[in-house]
Amino acid sequence: MPFKQNAFFFQLKNYFKNDILKNVGWLFFDKFFRLGVGLFVGIWVARYLGPGNFGLWNYSIAVVAILSAFSTLGLDQVLVKNLVEDQSNEDKLMGTAFFLRFFGALLAVAISCTYIYVQNKPFLLLITFLTGLNLVFQSFDVIDLKLQSVLKSRVSVIIKNSAFTITSILKLAVIIEKGSLIAFVIISFIEVMLGALGLILSYNLSKVLKWHINGDYARKLLRECWPLILSGIIIMLYVRLDQVMIGNMLNTTSVGLYSVSVKFSELWYFIPTAFVGSFFPKLIQVRGDKVRYEKLCLKLLKTLFIISFFIAIAVSLFAQKLIGSLYGPSFIASAFALKISIWTAIFVFWGVSAGNMLVIENLNKHNLYKSLQGLLLNIVLNLILIPRLGINGAAIATLISQFYASYFYYLFPKATRHIFLLQSKSALFFYDL
Repeated sequence: MPFKQNAFFFQLKNYFKNDILKNVGWLFFDKFFRLGVGLFVGIWVARYLGPGNFGLWNYSIAVVAILSAFSTLGLDQVLVKNLVEDQSNEDKLMGTAFFLRFFGALLAVAISCTYIYVQNKPFLLLITFLTGLNLVFQSFDVIDLKLQSVLKSRVSVIIKNSAFTITSILKLAVIIEKGSLIAFVIISFIEVMLGALGLILSYNLSKVLKWHINGDYARKLLRECWPLILSGIIIMLYVRLDQVMIGNMLNTTSVGLYSVSVKFSELWYFIPTAFVGSFFPKLIQVRGDKVRYEKLCLKLLKTLFIISFFIAIAVSLFAQKLIGSLYGPSFIASAFALKISIWTAIFVFWGVSAGNMLVIENLNKHNLYKSLQGLLLNIVLNLILIPRLGINGAAIATLISQFYASYFYYLFPKATRHIFLLQSKSALFFYDL
């Protein structure tokens, strides 16, 4: 089928409603603002702390992140879906989702701190406890999900970026005053706390105070999202386990070096989240029309592939100069790992979109299956490659496991094969939508 110049982008612009595009615009503003300010401040913080302290902090973050699925409970897409379909019971849904996330966050903090406690490292335990408290306040992100369901992300963008700006200034002040690592950890906690407070005030404090758990809705939500809870834990394991394994098999300095390459790769992951989060309600609405639904999914997948492909090329070409110029010679060993890890962006972009398709199509169990298989593959590859290739081995292991879990897996089950075919078609630049 002949390629039509700019036809894809013209169709995409005309297909999606203005409210969707505006919502994407606000989410992109949010991420680009954080990308610009966060990159500047983050680089200064990393250079100030050095690979050792920076690695210690990121080791703690990795441990908490692995258990964060107990806090989110895979509720994000499920809650948005229910809020779109059952608007008359918003209070029950919001209250139930909040308390499920709140108690899950407490469990995650307890497990994280217990893991560090048995290592007999008091300072690391304090850092982990403060980092874990972020999860408790992030329970109020159910308000953000409500705003997403009605395409009003502008409110949460303004609130969270205000908190981000304040705490970024505080971090710079700590560097100027030559403060300690713990000061940065506390400031990061303050950012989440301010964001939660802003969301509460914007939503309606009196309504929040009336929130309570509804047993029927709790069972309904957990029944829908239990595969996502398990897959979320597994996903965080094979996204963050490499940093924990590097810390245990090598040292925290290596964690610091690897974290720089990972952070540079993950800078771009807001793109699929912004697109998919905004298009998710529309996909739910057109689900009944198979042709229209798959055409919309293909447009989304192709958009994400094109963006991620060119990002991967650009970053891999300039990785050495980027790391050397921004982070300094003490982090230059991160450059080759970055050249490898940036290519995971393609599969992460696809994976975010495909994961939402599984939710819409009631195929949540495959989120669990693919994540479990990807985790096992990642662990085996890490055990083989990290001792031989160091942080570069961990980057290779992550790339291969992401390729399998976010793309190749969908080929095998009959119920998901159409996702594999849509992803494959989306990689064909000449394929006419």
